[in-house]
Amino acid sequence: MNIVSERIRSHYEELPTSEKMVADFVLENKDALFRHPIKELAKMSGTTQAAWTRFAQAIGYEGLKDLKNAYYSEANDTIEKSDKGGPKVTFKDVNEYTSLQSIADNICATSVQAVQTTYRLFDAGTFSEAVADIIEARQIQVFGIGTAGVAAYDLFCKLLRIHYNVLFNQDHHMNLMTVSQIREGDVAIFFCDNAKNAEIIQLFDIAKKRGAKTIAITKLGNNHLTTGCDHVLFATSPEIDKKSGITSSRFAQLFLVDTLYTAIANRDYENVKGFLKDSYDVFHETSRD
Repeated sequence: MNIVSERIRSHYEELPTSEKMVADFVLENKDALFRHPIKELAKMSGTTQAAWTRFAQAIGYEGLKDLKNAYYSEANDTIEKSDKGGPKVTFKDVNEYTSLQSIADNICATSVQAVQTTYRLFDAGTFSEAVADIIEARQIQVFGIGTAGVAAYDLFCKLLRIHYNVLFNQDHHMNLMTVSQIREGDVAIFFCDNAKNAEIIQLFDIAKKRGAKTIAITKLGNNHLTTGCDHVLFATSPEIDKKSGITSSRFAQLFLVDTLYTAIANRDYENVKGFLKDSYDVFHETSRD
């Protein structure tokens, strides 16, 4: 799965009917983009030239030419890597595997792809601003629901290690209590696989209303969370049947957590190096016992 296809799928539900028709055509007929002008593409898809232009802009490109260039670049990249071997992604649900080897192959492939596609969406500017806000925060509140709570808890532990004033709880009522006390100068970080999750949206709305800086770590898409947060760090992963549960998305989120923590510790090193040494010494002494 490439970034262009991921963008299309992430924005699909928000597109008007005519642009969904364009999206369906593009996903099924990528090669046609390079063989036909926009006038013919509009006719073939049963839409209009304007719908094609709006579609390209809706998923984050300047126009059809920009979209074609993105597809072309990714196609070349795929060809260069196609002979390198390794397990390939196949979209199966848990009941469709025939061997333990096929399970291991697919988990490996989807996990690697989750990290790679998230890396390709990495925006250094947004990341830098998020790091600065966290370092300067009076208090950091971290929120994660369900499986996203795994990455949220990991960030909480890492920030606690360098003596940041950070809070995390998996109980929603406790989260409501802590977020009710958030204020300007604080940062709220939201981990979410589904940016329409009612509990996350409730916490976000409170944090935003009370003047805190907000950061989302979530999937691509235009929704209340991604359009309302001060900073959005996109974590994407291959889509598997809903019955499987979320697996590879954890790796995408944990990749962002490790990158975020390392960037914070790097930029604030003079202030945190003592805490890093203290925790290392304590664990090192414990392991010798």
